[in-house]
Amino acid sequence: KEDAFTLKLASPMHDIGKLGVPEDILKKPGKLTKEEFEIMKAHPFLGYEVFQNSKKQILKMASIVAHEHHEKWDGSGYPRGLKGKQISLVARITAIADVFDALGSARSYKKAWTLNDTIDFVNEQSGKHFDPELVKIFNENINDILFIRKKFRTENFCTI
Repeated sequence: KEDAFTLKLASPMHDIGKLGVPEDILKKPGKLTKEEFEIMKAHPFLGYEVFQNSKKQILKMASIVAHEHHEKWDGSGYPRGLKGKQISLVARITAIADVFDALGSARSYKKAWTLNDTIDFVNEQSGKHFDPELVKIFNENINDILFIRKKFRTENFCTI
């Protein structure tokens, strides 16, 4: 319970490193160039650096989550190419939550996906992007997840 509470507080800081990414890249309406994407890929390490030396448990966890939330279960992620359980559990959980939220939200460069398409994507990425056990837990708890999403819903989030 204590770790879950700490993750609840730490995970929203996963993209803190984007403070070090130029605004024109963050808000670009189209696809990023290869060079722009390389700059964007620096944000996990920048986020790690912000909190890495903290003695506070929440900020230590935020550092880990920021550093590892773009790693992928199959090892194809960044910044370090971690694979499977080399990726911390808190980052693996945050990765699913982040992608679920990002796909279902409108951005300057894309429309929000439908709920069904978003859930299908999470399931298709089981064993690739996401920990298969966590995808199973995601599916088992989808009604609770949708309840929480509805409770904290913004106008940008997806509709069915």
